[in-house]
Amino acid sequence: MRSVLANRLLAERGLLLHDFGFRAAADVLQSDENGHFVFYHYTHEERLEAIFAPNSGLYAWRAVACPSLPAEFANAFLTEGFLSPLPEWLSNHPYFQDLGMQMVRRNVGSVLLQVALPKDFPGLYVADFAHVLECKYAEQYGSGPLGLGYDCSNGQHPTQGYVNSYVPLASYKGGHVAPVVQVVRRESGIAIPNQNLSICSMQPLA
Repeated sequence: MRSVLANRLLAERGLLLHDFGFRAAADVLQSDENGHFVFYHYTHEERLEAIFAPNSGLYAWRAVACPSLPAEFANAFLTEGFLSPLPEWLSNHPYFQDLGMQMVRRNVGSVLLQVALPKDFPGLYVADFAHVLECKYAEQYGSGPLGLGYDCSNGQHPTQGYVNSYVPLASYKGGHVAPVVQVVRRESGIAIPNQNLSICSMQPLA
């Protein structure tokens, strides 16, 4: 039988783990001198030429997916980023230790891009990757440190909890344990034009 907490997280949208007693990340929303929302995206060095080619940018190739997909995300694709160049929750987390960093080094590359988008840019959300990390951690160590009550035998519970955690950027005031920026668009394609991208002056993984 699922826990009461799991039932709520799997059925309701926009819930914050902080409101259930978990420690929220310290990352805050950043703005540049033009008032644009600034966040960060890791990529592979060999992809830079394609990213900065004419009429290119960061491509949304991964579908928004979960068992009960909200209608607004039907046939939607995304690209992701972080609120800070090297979030504390990646490598020094009280719940997940360095599991986030393990996944970054394995999957997303070491070159850090800075993204600057108008705050009304369509499809901006902040999601809580802790829902995914809970089951990734359980796969490695036997149990999830948050005790959310998810069935981690397949991807259904963590992906549903993750998509349910999407909060529109304009509404996000903190409260996620492992916040991740989501840029969502209909159909796959360029989600962030390269005129909104630059190679970050800070390269934490170099």
